[in-house]
Amino acid sequence: MNSRLDEFRGFVNRHPKLRDEVRNGSRTWQSIYEEWVLYGEDNPDWRAYQATNQSNNNINLESIRNIVGALQKLNPDSIYRTLNTAQKFLQILQSFGGKSRPTPYIRSPYDEWWD
Repeated sequence: MNSRLDEFRGFVNRHPKLRDEVRNGSRTWQSIYEEWVLYGEDNPDWRAYQATNQSNNNINLESIRNIVGALQKLNPDSIYRTLNTAQKFLQILQSFGGKSRPTPYIRSPYDEWWD
């Protein structure tokens, strides 16, 4: 048996543009949920938040093009040098650490009170 929350999650999955409204701060999940409970899922206002296959494909194709373009611009030698520098930096930091010394205990006038 699905709970109301599971039904709402399904509704949000069918209307993914609602997430954008929450992310950009124009709406809250609470307000969306209350509106969904009051007006129901069949309210025509929800149509604006449904995903359309054509726009999703365009977004996906554009995203893939951007990723491929960024990957083509990467220089493997530069990445290798950067990682080497970071590794050397971490080794230097670790060498400063040496052996850890215990933190000295500071006596407090309340020590005897707690014992």
